[in-house]
Amino acid sequence: MNKEQLSQLRYLKNEIEILKKQIEDIDFTMTTDTVKGSSPYFPYVEHSIKIRGIDYKSYNDKIERLQRKLNRRVEELIYLVEEMNDYISNVDDSLIRQILTLRYIMD
Repeated sequence: MNKEQLSQLRYLKNEIEILKKQIEDIDFTMTTDTVKGSSPYFPYVEHSIKIRGIDYKSYNDKIERLQRKLNRRVEELIYLVEEMNDYISNVDDSLIRQILTLRYIMD
């Protein structure tokens, strides 16, 4: 394991935070449609009615897509942290182990 590989941990953590923020910031999309209706009284004249609402399908699709991406990144991060812990725990010098832990894992 080298410094470049160890530094990837920080970038993965940042990417996870960005994805979490994107999930929090997703807004509902308003959608508009037109339907036909008639007055409830005779002569029952047909007319168009414009309706507005929230597009939950689009919202849920965005949330699910970002959630899948976030889960993949978290799994990658967990794997990397485990790999780094193994690497760092095999370092003989206690001071170097502490420095590596504080620099790359606790950051």
